[in-house]
Amino acid sequence: MKFLSIVQLTFRESLAKKTFMAFLAISTFICLLFIFALNVDIVDGLQSGVSIFGKDLPKQFDLTKIVVGIEGGLSVLLYTAGIFLSLFATSNLISTMLKPGFVDLFLSKPVSRLQILSGRFIGSVLIVALNIFYLVIVSGLILSLKTGVWNWGFLWAAVIIVLSFTVLFALMTLLSIISKNGPLSLMVTYLVLFFSPLLLVRNQIYALLSSKYYGYFFDGLYYVLPKTAEMGAMTQNLARGLEINSWMPLWSSLLFALVMLGISAYIFQKKSY
Repeated sequence: MKFLSIVQLTFRESLAKKTFMAFLAISTFICLLFIFALNVDIVDGLQSGVSIFGKDLPKQFDLTKIVVGIEGGLSVLLYTAGIFLSLFATSNLISTMLKPGFVDLFLSKPVSRLQILSGRFIGSVLIVALNIFYLVIVSGLILSLKTGVWNWGFLWAAVIIVLSFTVLFALMTLLSIISKNGPLSLMVTYLVLFFSPLLLVRNQIYALLSSKYYGYFFDGLYYVLPKTAEMGAMTQNLARGLEINSWMPLWSSLLFALVMLGISAYIFQKKSY
């Protein structure tokens, strides 16, 4: 069993999960919705009318702004729901690998533990990326073909979504290796995901704290933990073609992921199974 075989096995195992198939079905439904909900009438090569869900829009509406607005809203929906479903669907992939019999099969093959873990991790990320890019590319292509408006920033938003999942999945990988418990690792990862927006308003929280040391604690959490809330805003800005003021939330979160994977690899190589 080689590295690519582990990636392929993880990929097939993920496709067998009903959660991923449900995600794919929802993505297909959204794409079909764009086909039938948005109608652009062209007369003599010029736009004569636009309707959404059968409702005609005034002619003074800017079609480009409409399309970019739709894609911006979709990017927010996909960031929140997509990451939530993807984490849920992949929560047992690492912990399942560590079960007696399963891990023995892996370790009995001429492949290093680092290859086993990295193959499992990369396979999980690839199946999530397949779902995300399927929805973004197909829905973006439908909107562009029907309106003639091509917004390449929508594709970059998909990249940020996949990277955000990768960061959170790196944390979930470490928690799974330590606890061997998929649901527990999922709950802690969700806690980090939903706690991130609170750290953006930590200056308002400081007024409620009795000691300045609590402020130092929250500042430390902000700089150490992945900045999922800011990456969500970054995703929407890219989809809407707006400027990104700082890439710090992205690279610092990726650094967090590298640290989590490094610790995971170290524990996995040292642990006895």
